[in-house]
Amino acid sequence: MKLFNTIFHFEWIQLKRQKTQWISLFVFFIIGCYATYAGHRTIQKQNLVLTKLQQQYNQDHVLTLQKFTDTLTAETKAQAAQAGMAQIINFRMPPLALDHPHALATLSIGQRDVNPYYQKVKSSVNYLDQENVEISNPAQLFAGNFDLAFVLIYLLPLLIITLCYPTYAEEKEQGTYALLSIQASNLTTILNYKLLFRLTVVLGLVLLLNLVGFAVAGQQTVLSLSSAMLWLWLSLAYIAFWFAICYFFLQFKRSSIVTALQLIGAWLFFLILLPSLTNSYISLKHPIPLRASLASYQRHVSEEVWEMKPIVLADSFNRYNPQYNSSINLAKDSTKNGERFIAGYYDLSERKVARFAKHIDQQLVQKNQMAAQLAVINPSIQLQYLFNALAHTGRNDHQNFKQAVSRFQKEWKHHLLRYQLTGTYFTPAELKQLPKFKLENDTNNLSIWMGSLSLWIGTMLFLMLSLMINKKN
Repeated sequence: MKLFNTIFHFEWIQLKRQKTQWISLFVFFIIGCYATYAGHRTIQKQNLVLTKLQQQYNQDHVLTLQKFTDTLTAETKAQAAQAGMAQIINFRMPPLALDHPHALATLSIGQRDVNPYYQKVKSSVNYLDQENVEISNPAQLFAGNFDLAFVLIYLLPLLIITLCYPTYAEEKEQGTYALLSIQASNLTTILNYKLLFRLTVVLGLVLLLNLVGFAVAGQQTVLSLSSAMLWLWLSLAYIAFWFAICYFFLQFKRSSIVTALQLIGAWLFFLILLPSLTNSYISLKHPIPLRASLASYQRHVSEEVWEMKPIVLADSFNRYNPQYNSSINLAKDSTKNGERFIAGYYDLSERKVARFAKHIDQQLVQKNQMAAQLAVINPSIQLQYLFNALAHTGRNDHQNFKQAVSRFQKEWKHHLLRYQLTGTYFTPAELKQLPKFKLENDTNNLSIWMGSLSLWIGTMLFLMLSLMINKKN
């Protein structure tokens, strides 16, 4: 214990005297704070968009209700008579599907900056509709947004390398190694304590930075204690992994320059080379399908189905939607003016395009699954996946949102068809009870805990290799 206190006291004095290390720690903290602010600004902008959309929907709801009672002129009387038509409601009041950001999205933006996070749901699906895709700077989209997750994953290892690479070599370069060698039994212990001091400094700095991030994230959305603790756990696992790498290369007892180059090489391997190789392999195995082919196919199907006979479309609709058979009217259904022709047109078109789109979606799912599987071998990329999963900003979360929108679109369509096919209109009271979109995030914290095991396995692997080299030496 006395040796432990002595080493820690000595390292603290050394740290206070070395301005470059204080500057590096301060700069890292400032960068982390700015990254938190940048993430907060991005999510704040998205929250503002969602708020404005909801306000606009509420205004449209009020204006639609006013149409029922506005009968001052002949024109408004005609509008009042049609105010409750299903088609009018679908046009004036399309319900909103909103993907509200999780509190930790401020710290890990993930793919929220490139994927749509809202959708105006109509009774028909239009794959050509891009109104939910915001205009963004292509250069910024290519580079990605700056957030705390980026700082922890990419810049934190560089800080750890800066603090650790001279741990062994500085004793030789300062001439104190010979004195320490006299106490051979304590030499390894002394070096371990020196690393432990650096670990304590990094843990304190990262904890402070995360607490700042939690305070900022909690301003927009309530942050649960379990999510915050899990974020800290992932940060701890990643710090342990990089200290294990540093400990491994220090066992070779090379000069500080050689050790620094080896550690920079490890950083380049885990954060640049290995991700590039895996991305190239994934792109080769599962090329990204072009959505343009889907848009072209939808145009072709729309023209083809529109030319079909009304009675054929009506029969097709009745076969796939038997719940509406009570409203069959053969006289109306055999003309293009009939509601069943329109319903049959959209129904058949959507089913044909959906089969084509399903193939594209399956390709994307397979690509995402392979990417998730390969991420396990790289703790740095695995941490990015885990941060995104915890913040609900990853690929799977967007896929979950798309599936929820698809289910709700079917619910909305059938809700309107009950009025449209029977010729009945919505009443003002019924407009207050329209279906509402609900998104349930299916991320399981247990799966994130289990995912962090790959980081600890990597840590244990490097520690075991370090012990083997130490014994050999």
